[in-house]
Amino acid sequence: MTICLSKEGCQKNNISLAEALLMLAIHNNADLDTAQKELIKKGYITANRDDLFQQIGWRLTNKGTEVIDSVIVDSDKKQEPNDRLIQLATRLKEIFPKGKKDGTNYYWADGVALIVRRLKLFFKKYGNTYTDEQIIQATSKYVEGFNGNYTYMRLLKYFIFKEKVGAAGEVEGDSELISYIENAGQEENLRNDWTSTIN
Repeated sequence: MTICLSKEGCQKNNISLAEALLMLAIHNNADLDTAQKELIKKGYITANRDDLFQQIGWRLTNKGTEVIDSVIVDSDKKQEPNDRLIQLATRLKEIFPKGKKDGTNYYWADGVALIVRRLKLFFKKYGNTYTDEQIIQATSKYVEGFNGNYTYMRLLKYFIFKEKVGAAGEVEGDSELISYIENAGQEENLRNDWTSTIN
């Protein structure tokens, strides 16, 4: 069974997304205490603490975020053809520098399979109206714009998109890829805002 929830659908029924998720868990006889313990053990969630180190709830770890994103993508029956994504991921990997980013343990580009997963999420989050050529062109312009000085350049996965928790606790999406596609021809202006490109 595939379950799809949206904030809009919840609002139409006068409940929050959190309430809908809890109702769904109850409806499926979920043992929330056991699930919480298992998620902690697997390293998918961790305590969220305030400035005084008091626990104020839970948050996903990076590993947890990757897992839930994978569950969402793997549950979606409407996916881009895998052949297309493999070819596109291979091209993007070729555009980025080889090896690890200076001063970090992170590779500029993940393996093709991981880039494919990132692209699936990109299309899921931002729509599939962008062509391969637009994506490749935008990626090339992004990398070329640093003229070999990659200090402030994002890793490929974060260039495609990056999520961060905003001031209000909301998860905010940020995609340099979309910015470059939608502002094609204006790369100089985008590059001048170099502080936004720190990984």
